[in-house]
Amino acid sequence: MNKGQRIIKLPDEVVSKIAAGEVVVNPASVVKELVENSIDAGATSIEVQIKDGGKSYIKVSDNGSGMSKEDLLLAVQRYTTSKISSIEDIYNITSYGFRGEALASIGEVSRLVITTSNGNESNKLEMVGGKIVKVIETYRDRGTTVEVFDLFFNIPARRKFLSSEKIERRMVIEVIERFLLTKPGIKFLFKVDDEVIYNAPPSNLSERFKLVFPEVKSFEEIDSCKDGVIKISGIISSPQFFRKNRSGQLFFVNGRFVLDNLLHLALERGYGEALTEGTHPYAVIFIEVPPREVDVNIHPQKLQVKFSEPRMVYDAIARCVRDTLRKFEGFRLFVEKIETHVAKQIASTNDNQDESKTLHINGINGNKTVFRDAERAVEQSDTPKVREPGYPFEGVAGYETKYQSAKNYQKPFDFTTSRQPSALFPHVVSPTNLEKVGEFTIVKNRYVLFEDSDGIVIVDFHAAHERVIYEQLKERQFQVVNLLIPVEFSIGKSLASVLESLENELKELGFSLEMEKSENSIKVVLKSIPSLLKITQAQETLIEMLEEYRIPFNKPKSILHVLASKACKTAVRTGDKLSTDEVRMLLDEIKRRNLLTCPHGRPIMLKITFDQLDSYFERR
Repeated sequence: MNKGQRIIKLPDEVVSKIAAGEVVVNPASVVKELVENSIDAGATSIEVQIKDGGKSYIKVSDNGSGMSKEDLLLAVQRYTTSKISSIEDIYNITSYGFRGEALASIGEVSRLVITTSNGNESNKLEMVGGKIVKVIETYRDRGTTVEVFDLFFNIPARRKFLSSEKIERRMVIEVIERFLLTKPGIKFLFKVDDEVIYNAPPSNLSERFKLVFPEVKSFEEIDSCKDGVIKISGIISSPQFFRKNRSGQLFFVNGRFVLDNLLHLALERGYGEALTEGTHPYAVIFIEVPPREVDVNIHPQKLQVKFSEPRMVYDAIARCVRDTLRKFEGFRLFVEKIETHVAKQIASTNDNQDESKTLHINGINGNKTVFRDAERAVEQSDTPKVREPGYPFEGVAGYETKYQSAKNYQKPFDFTTSRQPSALFPHVVSPTNLEKVGEFTIVKNRYVLFEDSDGIVIVDFHAAHERVIYEQLKERQFQVVNLLIPVEFSIGKSLASVLESLENELKELGFSLEMEKSENSIKVVLKSIPSLLKITQAQETLIEMLEEYRIPFNKPKSILHVLASKACKTAVRTGDKLSTDEVRMLLDEIKRRNLLTCPHGRPIMLKITFDQLDSYFERR
């Protein structure tokens, strides 16, 4: 505090704006609060509509109990609610809204119109920047409609930091999908700019799960699983169906969506060794505990909760998931019959693609060198790493330790950073200075050894080939392959929103596609792919690329980096037999480009000088 500066009481207008900022952070948070109010009002049908990603217009309409004029005037004031009346009630919360901030906060930062009827009277209220402009009588059926115009119109600095229309729209879609899952008995109609995104009649959890995650073909419901006062229910996917991040895992505590990293770890602990490293299954988990055993009032947006006995909750989730996994009858193959003419096209396309039976790279003199492609894409290790079995609960501390390790799964790698090789004989070697003497030696179809002018060089062939593919992508050294028979598959609405935002960038990389939309599904028709991908990898690669952009705070550096990471699976894999010509020409390419690491940062080569060898063997 500066000398002489006095403490003052903030004006009510400033206080209200600060309070509003805690609850209303973007259009998605507005939709969440309004839909929760509709659910608390007993609505069986809810309609949501947004325009401009929700920045210019949001409407939530329901057939709930509605309000009288007296209640309507109170509802837009701060700290007014019908859900609690005393401090004790806070510890017995069974409704969504109870803090009495939502409508008042939304009204402070927008132009708000509420039309409501309790069956006896109908009224309409208009509010601008927190001030009531007028209240008039009107007519509507029983229920409430809330319209929000020009969000943050009176706080330009806050409006400036809103994301693009497409990103804001995607976040609203994800909020709606959570309600679809947690309230399958309620009808939802969701529109974006007059286009119907979801028109979901009342159904059950399984149907809603298939609606939100159409890519998951094998899942099981968790039977009513109790552990003392804790009840776990929901759906988990077969280990075959997973994402590279945890965006397919949703947790609800007493019907309220929550964020808790330890819940994710408890879920995956239940899967145990069924999961390979770095894969995260789909799951929708409902946790029911007595209201007095959970504090839902620790976060302004009620996104976080605090359990009185967290260990019991995490242990219950792991056990219930483990029991449900026994329902899966082993891993199944989900294939569709391929017609003869389609099979011929796949074979023909593969023969014509640069990377299919052969992979071409440009040599030093521009001549194309041929490398056989792997029959399937695998990681560098010979066998996939699996999680260690061990079902006993390790406690909260154990989960926190594993969480620190698990966070590494989602860290984007900076491809521009070259990591120096570490080995018994660490030695920085510049590929441009290599002078091969004598013949190559190929060890275990994995490493290439040869004598240099002043030492021995060891090259990881797979890592080197990955880097060459990446460089080709950077320099656009690939062709666009048009598919005679397009590849068709379905994706969820939120993932489709990501696809729309990246459509131009994908086109530049060789992906030509169309999206066929209906009320409750999106079909992607893929018509062309870059030549560095096999047709059998196109769908998986495209979806993985979209998933990388799904989480705003984990946005990759560029879509080129993402495609490069996925395309590197086509590199010659460990164990493939190599010819001397293939090795020689790949090393020429490494030398020409002066490559040190693969796209993931692993070293390509190691050099042991003769001086180092002499020193090690005490020859001097």
